[in-house]
Amino acid sequence: MANRRRSEGFGFFLPILGVILIMPPIVQLFDRGGSVFGLPIIFTYIFGVWLFLIVAAFILSRWLPQQDETPQRLERFDRDQDR
Repeated sequence: MANRRRSEGFGFFLPILGVILIMPPIVQLFDRGGSVFGLPIIFTYIFGVWLFLIVAAFILSRWLPQQDETPQRLERFDRDQDR
């Protein structure tokens, strides 16, 4: 249970981290003359943050334990059918 809460907390924090990382004051730190693999550093940074968020969300989705809600749904369905 504690592991699930920690994972959900990270799931809440991940979009906030993404917003912070793409805020203009942070992005402007990487607005320097130069390039990485022929791309300006600022583009490399933005796409790196984007890739990090995608990978982190994928890992988080695999890390969270799956809830089995099927029996509860079936019980509700059976009760509704009995009425």
